[in-house]
Amino acid sequence: MKKAYNETWVQNLDIQRIAQSWQEKNLITTAQFEQVKTEFHESFYRPGIFVKIGLFLFTLVAGCFFTGFISLFFIDGGGDKSFAVLSMLCAASFFFVLEYFIKDRKLFHSGIDNALLYMATGAALVPIFIIFPDLKVWQYCVFILIIQVLVTLRYADVFTTLIGIIVLYAFFSNLLIGFPLGKALLPFAMMILSGIIYLLNRKRQDAYYRDTQTVIEIVALVVFYLGGNYYVVREGNALLADLLSPVAPQIPFATLFYLLTAAIPLLYVALGLRNKDRVLLIIGLLMTAFSCFTYRYYFDIIPVEVLLSVAGALLIALTVFCIHYFKTPKFGLTDEKLEKRNLANLEAMLVAHQFGQTPAGKNLEFGGGDFGGGGAGNDY
Repeated sequence: MKKAYNETWVQNLDIQRIAQSWQEKNLITTAQFEQVKTEFHESFYRPGIFVKIGLFLFTLVAGCFFTGFISLFFIDGGGDKSFAVLSMLCAASFFFVLEYFIKDRKLFHSGIDNALLYMATGAALVPIFIIFPDLKVWQYCVFILIIQVLVTLRYADVFTTLIGIIVLYAFFSNLLIGFPLGKALLPFAMMILSGIIYLLNRKRQDAYYRDTQTVIEIVALVVFYLGGNYYVVREGNALLADLLSPVAPQIPFATLFYLLTAAIPLLYVALGLRNKDRVLLIIGLLMTAFSCFTYRYYFDIIPVEVLLSVAGALLIALTVFCIHYFKTPKFGLTDEKLEKRNLANLEAMLVAHQFGQTPAGKNLEFGGGDFGGGGAGNDY
């Protein structure tokens, strides 16, 4: 599908972001960074966060006024069909204005285009529930998923991506719980699905979808862990079985889920450290905390206030130690934030622009030239 935003500008923006991180680390000079901005220019309108929030809210209010005005022409009592037509008309109007603003005003996730996209998507979904009131949940999920995938492929919005991935999980889980065996296999099915999504998402990196791929990665990792978490499986099993007892009954393969509850976060942390992957590391640490809550919920060994005090003190001590220890990089780790190599051949592209020649390969490194004097290599 054709992308709404200028792909070249999006890639140039990503190059500028990486170059700015290099400039902040004194790997390149300010003049060299300015040269990168000149060579890889972009003309998107990207306001600050507070202006973006203001524009987002203003656009929502304007959209509500527009919808209210249009609804005056449908006030003659057309019923649900009239409301469905109104929704489709609003959706078409919002998409038209969105496309116009992106092309004419050069918007790029500026608040205005985000609000228009959400209003257009929401208005497009309303007729589905009106025209087909008796569909099953998984059938509604199919319609929602199709729309979310289409708008995500075109606009690369993180919120539509989040809704789409959640609906995908809802679709598969709703199909499975319709069968007795499916309920038993639901945790394992969610873990398998999450693993497939994670691997497919990591297979191809694209600057245009960088933020959306991060959202997919986070959701897949979290759901994979929750699928093996003892607390989630036990309480979820009781919920699906409509058991209203204060204590959820024991589940089959309890020992396996106890092991997964402890092993998955440790695996995340280990892989995050090994691969220098901040997302894996942070999620692993958060899931470790949730695993501690899980064990504490079912095994009340010491008072909670004592546990929190001891755990907090240990974490503070460990944090202080790690900050000081990794001030100087050791074992490939450092306390300083390092950007992931989103563009493996970025050095080659910059050198090519500097010297006016085509790079010979992807592994070309800075080597003391006019632009490469910062000495940036594969690990900087």
